Amino acid sequence: MQRAWSDSEDDISIKDVLIAIAETKEMDDEHGAFWVGTEEEEYILETDKSLKIICVINGKSLNYQAKSWEEVEMLYDLLLNEDFAALINAIR
Repeated sequence: MQRAWSDSEDDISIKDVLIAIAETKEMDDEHGAFWVGTEEEEYILETDKSLKIICVINGKSLNYQAKSWEEVEMLYDLLLNEDFAALINAIR
């Protein structure tokens, strides 16, 4: 995980994502973003304070506007559980 305002972290869990969400809500617009990628960076989710998500899949970017922070949490849960098919279906 990488936050716009801190160093990167490895071996993250959904708890780490929830902390990043809480911190993002408190950040200014310039620094209010975080992203998580798989080990080989084949899949990356980046979310900003306005709930805009960029999903990178094998080098191709998809833009998505989440409806809530709960939806953001669900998408990161799919990523962390390596349920890539469900992740792709959720953002299309």
